[in-house]
Amino acid sequence: MQKKSRANFLKILLAGTACSLTALAASPAMAAYPDKPIVIVVPFSPGGSTDQIGRMIAQHFTNEFNVPVVVENKPGASGTVGNSYVARAKPDGYTLLIGGTDITASQFLYKDLPYDPEQAFTPIGIVSEFPFLMLVDIKRNITTVQEFVDYAKKNPDKITFSSAGMGNSTHLAGETFKQAAQLDGMVHVPYNGSSQALTAVISGQVDTVFDTAITAAPLVTGGKANALGVVAQKRLPLLPDVPTMSELGYKEFDQLAPWSWKGLFAPSDTPQDILDKLQKSLAGLLEDPEFQKRIEASASLVVAPQSTTSAKQFLTDQRKGWSKLISDANVQPM
Repeated sequence: MQKKSRANFLKILLAGTACSLTALAASPAMAAYPDKPIVIVVPFSPGGSTDQIGRMIAQHFTNEFNVPVVVENKPGASGTVGNSYVARAKPDGYTLLIGGTDITASQFLYKDLPYDPEQAFTPIGIVSEFPFLMLVDIKRNITTVQEFVDYAKKNPDKITFSSAGMGNSTHLAGETFKQAAQLDGMVHVPYNGSSQALTAVISGQVDTVFDTAITAAPLVTGGKANALGVVAQKRLPLLPDVPTMSELGYKEFDQLAPWSWKGLFAPSDTPQDILDKLQKSLAGLLEDPEFQKRIEASASLVVAPQSTTSAKQFLTDQRKGWSKLISDANVQPM
């Protein structure tokens, strides 16, 4: 009788252990990341540089992880809408963000951000750097920055510049130029993305725009716009006859390098093993010759893979630079 009771006890114990192991194996917490679709949030409209980079990364992750990786555009308030969405997201690696200057400059432009840009996100890596072009509609027959300044000073009450949104790098480039060229009457016209800001220029609605070469250069090579200057440390091989703003005497643009960039971010508190997996995959993309060719062909610059520590230092340096530049341009927080 005692042996029978012991046998029954062992059966119950083994059965319970088996159930526990089955439940543990089926537990979502134990599932290998990723096992469901990943969303990459782009906080601007489709078609701009942020969107293009987001889609390149999404395609790479789709191939790498064998799960769908989709881009969701959440434009509004110069990136604040999309950034806030990701800041509130569950830190499980399934909601990521393509960020740039909006991550490092927004705290100096907005008084009541719904998130803390220094604490809300963890950088997975910086992806690329973007030189800027100053564009005008080709029908204006303006081919140099000096011609534009002369025209602006003759028409002080109607000069405008567009941007991809209040407070992002396209806006701040325009404000820096406005201050440096002493065009006090030039009015800023913000849009919800680069594609709209560029369209406003080539359609004649506004006079000029500073935007990334990745989105602006095709308008120049396609004969729709003239590039007057480059915001970069050197001329672009794609447009070798276009001088840098520094060459033209606008040294104010040298305060910050790079002027524009894009990076991949996760919500803070994302587990380190997930961050490591994403960072390793992103490094593979950055070292891929085909990706590098695509970036360079778009008049942009490839960035070497970085550690989390170096990426955080990059963000710290950018915040210092934008704080000074925003103050110098006399842009008041909203």
